[in-house]
Amino acid sequence: MKDLLMARTEPIRWRALIFPWISVAYLTLIYGLPTACATFVWRSSPWAAPPAWIVLFLVVAGALSLPHQGAVRPGKFRRDLNDLAYFHRRLYGLCWTAVYYNTPAYYVCLSVPPLKWMTFRLFGYRGSMNFTVYPDTWIRDLPLLDFEDGVYVSNRATLGTNIVLGNGTLLVGGITLRENALVGHLAVLGPGVEMEADAEVGVGAAIGLRAKLQESSFVGARCGIAHGVLVGRNVTIGPHSYVDNAAVIHDGVKLPARSTIASRSIVDKRPSRPSVAKAWA
Repeated sequence: MKDLLMARTEPIRWRALIFPWISVAYLTLIYGLPTACATFVWRSSPWAAPPAWIVLFLVVAGALSLPHQGAVRPGKFRRDLNDLAYFHRRLYGLCWTAVYYNTPAYYVCLSVPPLKWMTFRLFGYRGSMNFTVYPDTWIRDLPLLDFEDGVYVSNRATLGTNIVLGNGTLLVGGITLRENALVGHLAVLGPGVEMEADAEVGVGAAIGLRAKLQESSFVGARCGIAHGVLVGRNVTIGPHSYVDNAAVIHDGVKLPARSTIASRSIVDKRPSRPSVAKAWA
């Protein structure tokens, strides 16, 4: 009787069981339909077969992602396929990574404006289309990306809208890049980061969770900006500097190279070098 009661209260783990089969079906459609269409087109117009394959490949992958985009939202989720939100995130990710890791098709997509518009809109992106990314710029969770005109994200940069945590959960947050914001080569942005107009992150810098870089601020090469930091307008942070959690750097401050700012500090503008005062006990 006890075993029977436990069996009734134990969750049914059917999503994890069907996920591999849905994945196979999706991949078969994503690659199979374009191949069948291109084979048919090849018989009459060989020159048209490759473009037909690429266009249909992008359309099918984007269309299959549509039912799962509601699960692409900020929050913390269990990395368990039986969790409804994570189940749909994984299927959305399968559709997107099919495009992202198909470098030739993705390169063509980014190079042809109508294809770029169609693909990003199908995958749930709603910001400005006047932005630059590269095939090796890591982006995911397109509904959580908000770009304004002139945004430039260099090659091999990472817009990390999700972070895997060691406790078995996934932390997800949006990333906002305002007009003419620039993310340098190999730079990393965490969930919840916002860069205002003309803000710049240098080569190899890392920006932590929910950090905010205000208008025309500059973070130098190889800097570390920790979680919850506020960088004011027209601030310059020299290369190889580190700003710890929840620090506030006021407008106009110029930090020299290799500066270290303590956690929860306020950095005020001074005629010589900046002074650091504790903001909170």
